[in-house]
Formats: sequence, structure tokens, C-alpha cells
Amino acid sequence: MKRVFLSAVICTLALSCAVQEKHTLKTAEAMEATEFAELMVLDSINKQETTAESVDLLLNENPVDNRISLLVNNNTDCNIILRFSGDQSYSLPIRKNFRNFIVIEKGNYSVGANLCNSRYVSSKTLTQSINITISERE
Repeated sequence: MKRVFLSAVICTLALSCAVQEKHTLKTAEAMEATEFAELMVLDSINKQETTAESVDLLLNENPVDNRISLLVNNNTDCNIILRFSGDQSYSLPIRKNFRNFIVIEKGNYSVGANLCNSRYVSSKTLTQSINITISERE
């Protein structure tokens, strides 16, 4: 009797954990989608000014200037938020199969993003304006 009861308890716990994991996953995806939408709205504010500044930094690299421009191409089938964490933190929303840019301070960053069904994390030292392409492995 004890074995049957113990087996029932273990099965119940295992099932509840599986349900909780799926709920957490859906919640995390929903939170990311909401944050993406909010960041896209913020990103559209003053876009013309930022575009001019970004193009200027790309074309007229100045070693004394502490800012750089990053142009990021998202060649994946999902919207992503590229996060830069260092002395300053930045979040860049990029629509699927599109591109976006950001002007940031030069420095060392931990860079991360959720790429569809995988996670990207890397450490980067960013000292000059660059073009980055993100794509899924085939």
C-alpha cells in the first residue's frame, strides 16, 4: 500500500513539474514578446536623429569619440532582443528577417539574445563601429 501511495505521489509531482515548466516557458515567451513590442515603440522615437548619428559614426570613425554604431542584421525567423550588458546596458529590438542599429559606448559587453529556440551569449570588446549578422544554424 505504501508503494502504491508513494508511486502516486511521485507521478503527481512529476506531472505538476511538467505543467509548471510549460507554464513558465509560455510566460517567459509572453514577457519577451511584450518587452519586444515596448522596445520597438521606444526605438521608433527620435529614429531620424539616431539614424543620422549612426551613419556619421559609421562613415567618420573618430578614435577619440567614445561612441560606436552597431548595425545588426537579424536573418532568423523570430523577433529578437539583443542585450548588451557592461558599464552601460542596452537592449536592441530587431524584427525577424530585418535589421536595426544602435549607438553605444565603446567597451566590454556581455551580449545575449534568445534566438528562436536557442540562446546566444558571448563576451565582446567593442571598440569600433561594426556590422553584425545573426542567423540560425542550418
